[in-house]
Amino acid sequence: MNMQSQIYLPKLSLVNKALIILSSVLFILDFILARAGGIGLGSMLGLSAERVFHGHIYSLLTYPFLSNSIIEVILNCLMLWLMGSEFESNWGTKRYLSFILTTILGGALLYLLVVGIFFQNSVIFSFPLTGLSGIVGALCLAYAVIYPERIFSFLMLIPVKAKYFCMILVVISLYQGIASPTGVGAWGQLGAIASAYVFMIVISHRNFRALSDKMSQMTQVRSRPKSKAKLTIVKDDSEKPPKYWQ
Repeated sequence: MNMQSQIYLPKLSLVNKALIILSSVLFILDFILARAGGIGLGSMLGLSAERVFHGHIYSLLTYPFLSNSIIEVILNCLMLWLMGSEFESNWGTKRYLSFILTTILGGALLYLLVVGIFFQNSVIFSFPLTGLSGIVGALCLAYAVIYPERIFSFLMLIPVKAKYFCMILVVISLYQGIASPTGVGAWGQLGAIASAYVFMIVISHRNFRALSDKMSQMTQVRSRPKSKAKLTIVKDDSEKPPKYWQ
């Protein structure tokens, strides 16, 4: 059995390019502000139950684009490039962006639910969740569903099929989320993975596909330019005009 890695480096797609640039710029800006004035972007843009319950709803969308280390930025952005670009190429930008937003919100909601129920009187209640790990976990799930037999290089050394790689990722996240209070952020990753699975079930349902096709056709009809009526005079040689107008 051939167990060589089958993952290749595709062309970097539009949405993933934007995500990588945004994550890199915010990491550099966070580093500069933290060193210059002790101000961290995590406290402003990260996701914490305390801030959300005080009205900072925007953090439901901003939290993934902050990272704690350069290694985290490089690895997560590389996974976006490797897997995300292939999905965007196959699905189209609109559907891929919907997938990303679904996983971001799904991860945020499960994290807030767990923290709000079990850690309300803990320092974790105000601790910000950051990082692209939820999106990366969702991409791994999608990859395992669509390409289950493709080979990953686990830890960059061990070849393993995509479906098993996803199982390992889920087990590790569950262990971190349940066994370690400091690993509560893993619930955000699990929420993203679960929402990715629901998203793929929905888009694969025939009723959804029929509705999507119908809406696409309606959009095309509305965007089609209206043809202007043209009057054309057809000259008939058999009908000669009178020699004199009376």
